[in-house]
Amino acid sequence: MNVADISQNPPADAAGLTFRSDYEPKIDSNEKARIADVAHHILLERPRLDRLPPFGPHCRQGLVDAPSLLIEDHSGIQLAHEHGADQHLSYRAALLAGDGDLLAVYGEREPAFEAYCRDVLGLGNFRVIAPPIADPIQSLARACIADGTLLEAAAASASRAGALNLLPYMTTGAIWLLAAEIGYRAGVPVFVAGPNPQLVRAVNDKLWFARWAARLLGKEAVPENRSVYGMAALVGHMRRFMTQHRAIGLKLSHSAASLGNMVLASEDYAGLSPNVVAGRLRDLMAQRGWRNPFPLQLTAWEGPLLGSPSVQSWIPHVAEGPPIVEAVFDQATRGSAARFIGGMPSGFGYALQTKLAHEAACLATLFQSLGFFGRCSFDAVVIGEDETTAKLHWVECNGRWGGMSLPMTLANRLIGDWRARGFLVFSHRDERLIGLDLAEVLSRCDKLLFRAGQKGGLVILTPGQFAIGRLDCLVLASDQAAAREIAERTAHQLAE
Repeated sequence: MNVADISQNPPADAAGLTFRSDYEPKIDSNEKARIADVAHHILLERPRLDRLPPFGPHCRQGLVDAPSLLIEDHSGIQLAHEHGADQHLSYRAALLAGDGDLLAVYGEREPAFEAYCRDVLGLGNFRVIAPPIADPIQSLARACIADGTLLEAAAASASRAGALNLLPYMTTGAIWLLAAEIGYRAGVPVFVAGPNPQLVRAVNDKLWFARWAARLLGKEAVPENRSVYGMAALVGHMRRFMTQHRAIGLKLSHSAASLGNMVLASEDYAGLSPNVVAGRLRDLMAQRGWRNPFPLQLTAWEGPLLGSPSVQSWIPHVAEGPPIVEAVFDQATRGSAARFIGGMPSGFGYALQTKLAHEAACLATLFQSLGFFGRCSFDAVVIGEDETTAKLHWVECNGRWGGMSLPMTLANRLIGDWRARGFLVFSHRDERLIGLDLAEVLSRCDKLLFRAGQKGGLVILTPGQFAIGRLDCLVLASDQAAAREIAERTAHQLAE
């Protein structure tokens, strides 16, 4: 490909990824005006939030018809990197890889999983590089910047094709610096499939998101919450919240899943002095490894919970059209901190799913107007006894790839339009998995496995979780009942 053939605003599926619109929300003129007004106020506060810093003449935003370097680096998420997310999940980016691509992984290579992706799933031939990690706290992106072998391979690939995509889990500053270094070495454009570092940090900030979601959709669109910047303010707001709510949640601003959630029963703190409450909180934070937790979000932990839906979207450049709302999933969680353990197409009725899709489209359009490009999902809770009278509250945005968007995009690659079929993502935990290798897991589940050309079966999403007794899977089947049956049979086979 010649550089002259590359558009600054290429089609969303130029790199071989397919984005299927499951909903077509219509945003009217009044809503568009409100979105523009909110964007104006955001930029008044942070005037350069929509600007891409000068990373060099070869570093651009987008996704083009060229080879890709894929990196799943979790260092932009509080606690995730130090809890081993990079080591356990970096191979998950292989789900987006294809012929001629490069994949950077954290730690040791897993040739068996590479062969599984190539030979069983039929994802193509891609090269895997595990850059040396100088220090356990070093991020994968930083390790790539320091690794001559990876830089040489990426620059060579870019030079041959006339361009390279950098397709990351999350576009941190280190990701953009890596793109700039590759572009400098190759002398051709490197396209980063994600927003600028300032914007990606903002949209993933629970405090920032709650404030502007309420401004756009109305204060009833989010749970009652406060942004707190110190222990004294936290204790003061907590004491008031606990007179109004049976439970409250404390959330780190940039964490994910249950790592950054703490749920407290109001009755456990009733009548305690501020000093005692502060002491208990300090102890709990220390136990969780919450160092320097402020600012954090104090929120009402609401119930009864009817569900935790997640709306998956792809946000293209403005010139390419409006955001694509791909799917509404119901997320399965476990425990008081709501640890994600899987998901499936939403079982909510048409009216509620339409409302979810429409409000998510409004949020995505706001972000698009700020320069957001790439994968984005929006998580909500549905509170009440009955769906028709329930409250819908938006709780966070994930301006990155994640546990539902990766398998969903993989399903598009494996079977095309999966929406009329069974689709189930599940995380199976069993201490008996610890010590197993991929070959043994594949052997035990052989008759259940999805294979290229089929329409159903079990897909293993990453090999790294075996070390902690966990198996992350996608099941594709004729319908949801069949998908659940395969999941149950998988758990049974692994227990033998």
